[in-house]
Amino acid sequence: MGPASYLPFLKRAVVRDGPPLHLTLFVTGRCNARCRHCFHWKEVDAAVEGLPLDAITKVAGSLGGDLLWLALAGGEPFLRDDLGEIARAFAPRRPRHVSIPTNALVESTTLQGAERVCAALPDSFVNVSVSFDGPPEIHDSIRATPGGFQKSVKTFESLKRLRERTANLGLGVIHTVTAENQAQAAEFVTWLRRELRPDNVTINLARGAPRDEALLRVDPQRYRDAVEAKTRDLRDGSLPYFRFPMARVASARDLVMYERIEDQSRGAGAYRPCLAGRLSAVIYEDGRLAPCEIRDDVFGNLRDVDFDFSRLWTSQAAQELRDRIWAQRCECTWECQAGINVLFTPSLYPKLAVKTLVR
Repeated sequence: MGPASYLPFLKRAVVRDGPPLHLTLFVTGRCNARCRHCFHWKEVDAAVEGLPLDAITKVAGSLGGDLLWLALAGGEPFLRDDLGEIARAFAPRRPRHVSIPTNALVESTTLQGAERVCAALPDSFVNVSVSFDGPPEIHDSIRATPGGFQKSVKTFESLKRLRERTANLGLGVIHTVTAENQAQAAEFVTWLRRELRPDNVTINLARGAPRDEALLRVDPQRYRDAVEAKTRDLRDGSLPYFRFPMARVASARDLVMYERIEDQSRGAGAYRPCLAGRLSAVIYEDGRLAPCEIRDDVFGNLRDVDFDFSRLWTSQAAQELRDRIWAQRCECTWECQAGINVLFTPSLYPKLAVKTLVR
């Protein structure tokens, strides 16, 4: 899809009513790691099964519009052996971007799953991002996976070879800054770029109610240092970023997003309305439809409406929850939602334009 394929979404910067353009689907709670910074750890410990394929197909068919961004989350998404079929269910929604975060502990399932998703959605840009939370001893400690760092590196190298023969595959890494790795975060971001040579480095900030809440005690300056390390690599060209139409806008969006998240972590910065529940939606493994990953309240459960997404999305209960989010001036540090907020808040466009030009 070319740059023109993004034009239909521009009106949503002004017209907020309508179907979501950003959907996060938790395909499974099963996971082969027990990350101490995971906000979704209760579902992981319970190994909650995701919705069956026929239910997901119904949901996809009832969304009511195209998707800018489909995120397939977990648990470990590649533990679903039908992940390619799940992706194909969304083909009518023409997702411009598909993102899949992974621990990449099992090389064979990761490679097979990535290849199948790319084949199922040949017109979508598919971003597979592998999580690395620090040097081996820190990474393995945070993720409670002895030897996990080396397994993930091995899979990452195999994914690079897959990328060479798969036109719509991008390969990134994710580094989540926590209290345990913050002292090394900036240096490690540089190491990731230099040694693994990904398309992009995504920097997350530990959030929510994780298994080990002590990991939330992050010095905002350490987070900023990690962001500045990435910014330098972008500006000197050593970090290429993903290759898709409007990539420079997307990378600039990331930089504005990081500023917003740092301000939020410091309790500073001007309030910007959150578009969760208006432009974004989250579907959990058990069928609950939520505005975002942070709030506990939900629109309802898709199981109760025969997986008719639009019926639940346009319900009175859904509108009342949107109104509460607006009235409460809700803000958080969830990167995915912060990125959508940046892209669809016109008052941020001057800053976005400057960073697009100079990055």
